[in-house]
Amino acid sequence: MIRLYTYAMSPYAAKVHCFLLHKRLDFEPYYINPLRVKQELPVGRQIPVLSIDGESRADSTPIGLWLDERFPDAPRLLPRDGAERERLLELDHWVTDRLIPGSFRSYPGEGLDRIRNGWKLGSVMGRTARGGIPAPLRFAWPWFVTRVAFVRRLVAQADDGLPVGESKRKLYDQFLERLEGGPFLAGRTEPSMPDLAAYPQFALFYALAFHGGDDIEERPELMAWLGRMGKHLDGEPPLVPPHVRERALPA
Repeated sequence: MIRLYTYAMSPYAAKVHCFLLHKRLDFEPYYINPLRVKQELPVGRQIPVLSIDGESRADSTPIGLWLDERFPDAPRLLPRDGAERERLLELDHWVTDRLIPGSFRSYPGEGLDRIRNGWKLGSVMGRTARGGIPAPLRFAWPWFVTRVAFVRRLVAQADDGLPVGESKRKLYDQFLERLEGGPFLAGRTEPSMPDLAAYPQFALFYALAFHGGDDIEERPELMAWLGRMGKHLDGEPPLVPPHVRERALPA
């Protein structure tokens, strides 16, 4: 039995969701309630947590390495050894340390978008978390989420001194450079751990119709990569729960 403890909008938990879809493993996403983290998580106080037959691990990249150890015959996330493995781990670190923190700065965004996207985030959390979230808290989500220490730390980590929109475009450019002319990152012909880690950082905000999430349509190369990735991630359960999805993903 495999269970992923997650939030519908957690970029790090979404990485693990994509790992599991790519490896074609049967699993259950358990959308915990942010008001009951201590009670619902089997280990630690932060998602993602993955449990396999009662054994639980935390932290997205170590979970990916564990999955390759536990299920070596399923499609691998990384080569077993060698320079290519190290290169892909470096790319995964870039996604984890730069691209994902960038999403915490880009969304909810600035000005009115900060309020709109904050409300949307609260709505998605309320409609997916077990037991729901009280309406007053959903309404206050734009204020609440920006005061969470974890979020504040990631926003500060992503702050490169540029305006939010310009910083976001810079990350898009850096990502496309890392394709190196290939269908997938590092010029590979098949997706690997960094592709699977990066996919939700574009797909989640696009599918949930966040304000500013559709700017990827201005990048045909990025949309084409998303479509190629989607063919490797078309299993169940879907990355974005159907009852909260507002826009179809590129295919």
